[in-house]
Amino acid sequence: MSEWKMDPSQVTTALTNTTTAYDALSKVVTEDSITTIFNGLTWGSWVTACVPQALNEVLAEQQNVNLENIANHIAAGISGVGNSARALQEGNEDMAQTFQTEMYAAAEDGDFSYFEQHGYRSE
Repeated sequence: MSEWKMDPSQVTTALTNTTTAYDALSKVVTEDSITTIFNGLTWGSWVTACVPQALNEVLAEQQNVNLENIANHIAAGISGVGNSARALQEGNEDMAQTFQTEMYAAAEDGDFSYFEQHGYRSE
């Protein structure tokens, strides 16, 4: 048997801080913000012409995939840790382990349906 030790208030604080930072991050890098950057660079004509091209290469499709993977990992961590902690508080170690397993899967594929169907809801 494993031994779980956690301080619920510290878990809550960590999840709240992570959620706040994640929300801020997800609002910064958006399609609109990228469009605004590109539009702002058009004023320089040939002087700034190379900048949008360089940004376009940096933000190529692979970078969008990387950003999506980062977002999935953060969201999965929030869902997995929060649900695991709640299950542990209720004495359900098996469910805590299941939530952790599902956390890793959601981080990889972005499918959060397990948490939507089985996760604890804030009430």
